[in-house]
Formats: sequence, structure tokens, C-alpha cells
Amino acid sequence: MADDKKKPEGWNFDPIEAIVVLLFLMAIFAALFTAIWNYFTSGNLSFYGFKLSGLFDFLKSNAWFFKILGYVGAGAAAIGTFVFTQRADAIWRAMKAGLYPANMKAVSLGSAPAPNAQTNRWEKIVKLSESENSSDWRLAIIEADIMLDELLGKLQLPGDTMGEKLKAVEQSDFTTIEQAWEAHKARNNIAHEGEGFLLNQRETHRIISLYEAVFKEFEII
Repeated sequence: MADDKKKPEGWNFDPIEAIVVLLFLMAIFAALFTAIWNYFTSGNLSFYGFKLSGLFDFLKSNAWFFKILGYVGAGAAAIGTFVFTQRADAIWRAMKAGLYPANMKAVSLGSAPAPNAQTNRWEKIVKLSESENSSDWRLAIIEADIMLDELLGKLQLPGDTMGEKLKAVEQSDFTTIEQAWEAHKARNNIAHEGEGFLLNQRETHRIISLYEAVFKEFEII
């Protein structure tokens, strides 16, 4: 007859067994710690002729000094951490100021066409998107992407490609960044797949509206 009390393989302690084992281990640890401590402070332990009990007595008799030293060290560490954090923040702000204009939307377009010319340019893109010719739809998206590239250049964003410049954008400075990404990816699909990229007029209007949202944010149309 099988032994009903036999624990199956991989069994765990029940609560009572766990408490007993824990108390047993604590008793062993306490005994070992007491023995080691007594031996250390007895004066019988030495290191190259130096009695370690003397070191213990020195630490014990000067405990107040080490407490003060600990408080001073903790205070110095706290002050050092605060100063380091402030300096690191100042360095980051300086680096950020070098990468991003203080107000991206206020950046001058310099030699870019005047607002009216930009508006006329955009209207031509919209007309291309409303054409019945599918090649005009593709041209509309490509022309809109060129306008986006010019905008990113005027914003002085770091990077050699449009993708790198878009990755450098901060959401707080460029609230339509997601629309810019989606529109640019559509343009890349057109450029890479050509006629193989299926495009209808409804999708063309949607992509053009993404570019429009970006250009309106920066008030170039």
C-alpha cells in the first residue's frame, strides 16, 4: 500500500515546516555570529601582529566621530548630486538650443518664396490631386513632399535625410510630426514602387491633407 504521507517529487514546505526550518536556520546563524563576534573582540585575532580587538575598541570609542563623518559625507554627496544635476541640465539645454531653434514656428523662411507664392504652389498641388490622371496624383504627393523637405531645412533640424530630420523633431515643437511621417512614408512608397504602388484619388486626398496640416501649423499656406 502506498504511503499517503510521502511527499510527491518537487514538494514544498507547508507553513509549519517552513517556520520550523526558519527558526532552525536563525538559531544556527545567531550561534555562528555570536561566536565570530566574540572571537573578533576577544583579542585573540590578529593581522600581522596587530590585534583586531584594538581596532574594534577604537571604532567603538570614536563612534561619535564616525557618525559626524558619515553625516558630512552624506551631505557632501547630496550637494554634489544637486550641483551635478544642475550642470548636466545646463549642458543639455545648451545642446538642445544648438539643435533646435527656440521657437521653430518663428524661424524665418529666408530666401524661400513669399507666402503668396507658397500658397499658389500649394494650390497647384491640390489641383493635381483633383485630376483624373493617376500620374498627377503621384506628382502632387511628390511636390508636397518637396515642400516638406524645404520646411525641414529651414527649421535647421540636424540630419542629412528627411527621415533623420523628422527623427530629430520634438513633439512639443512640431505637433503634426505624425502626419508628416505618414505623408513622407507614402511618398517613399510611390518613389520606390512606382506604378506598382496602388493609389486612388481618395487616398491621394487623404495624404495631401496630411501635408496640409503640417504646412498650416507652420503658416506657410
